[in-house]
Amino acid sequence: MHLACFLTLLTLFKGVASHGNHTIVSSTIQGLAQTFVGHLEVPNGCGVNADDMPPESPSQNLAALWLRAAFHDVGKFDPERPEQVVNGLLPNFLTEMENSGIGVSIATSFASYVKFNYSRADFIALAGQAVVIHCGGPTFNFSYGRQDGNRATPFTSLTQSLPDDATHTYDMIKTKLRRLNFTNADIVALVTGSHSLGGAHKLISPHLTDKMFQPFDSTPGIFDNAVFQDALNGKCVTRVDCGIIKDPEMKPLIELYASSQDAFFKQYIESFEKMVNLGQNRTKLSSAALDIEVHEKLAEEGGIQAVLAAADAASGSKDKVNTVTSTSKSGVKRTVAGGLMFLIPFVMLT
Repeated sequence: MHLACFLTLLTLFKGVASHGNHTIVSSTIQGLAQTFVGHLEVPNGCGVNADDMPPESPSQNLAALWLRAAFHDVGKFDPERPEQVVNGLLPNFLTEMENSGIGVSIATSFASYVKFNYSRADFIALAGQAVVIHCGGPTFNFSYGRQDGNRATPFTSLTQSLPDDATHTYDMIKTKLRRLNFTNADIVALVTGSHSLGGAHKLISPHLTDKMFQPFDSTPGIFDNAVFQDALNGKCVTRVDCGIIKDPEMKPLIELYASSQDAFFKQYIESFEKMVNLGQNRTKLSSAALDIEVHEKLAEEGGIQAVLAAADAASGSKDKVNTVTSTSKSGVKRTVAGGLMFLIPFVMLT
């Protein structure tokens, strides 16, 4: 009898793991989400920290990179070729210039497939959603059960290119986003809205800044609506954000989200779910509630001065990071190390 009890307890023990102050149950979406959150709970976890990123990484902002990856994993979807699933292929193409900077931050490297038997697409989407919730954004259920694309898919067969803030005009970027069936509200929420976190880096986006880190808004470590308020005051970093605020079709949405964070959060939930489910049969997806706590010192660590100080400490550079956001610079010169900037909201996370 005692042996039977021992074996039962041993079996239960094998199904759980300790991560910080949390007990993580293997195979559950909540357990996978908490695994990701465990890497964000460190000091400055929603801003810039070097805990999980090597010193040579062009970006030390894991949170923003996970959000950026959520877009890059679906951004090459072609509505005219719906049979070609692109979700989950991003880990295959990390050496491509358009994915420059994502590299070692890819979410599939931060949790075990043995413990969490979900698709790579689910890993990447969940990491992005965990960032949004943990860093102050809206809480919403996670849809899972996504199909991964064929891992043998050649990169050259994905004919649609991601919007590129370095080489594309605003009109070209807008056209590419609409190709993904995004509405104006989707574009404003996902692009400018996702730039609520992170900033540009000279090693990734030299056409935007010559600083180690250029914040996108005044609260680069908090997912909030400050980015819209800053935009109305003439502050923008990327070509796409600067174009959106001047676009008469988009500006009313900027004004709405600047005045109402609730309106922004409501739209972001709808738009994020549309984005991460591009090319998927949503009727076959399951849904799970997520219990994710907000970052403990979010207000203290998420303001611009705190994030800049953390970025400067992480870079170890004498070249102090800029202290204000500014209008985007012109020019498209960039290095291979820099590659594609964080063009879109998710792209932003650097």
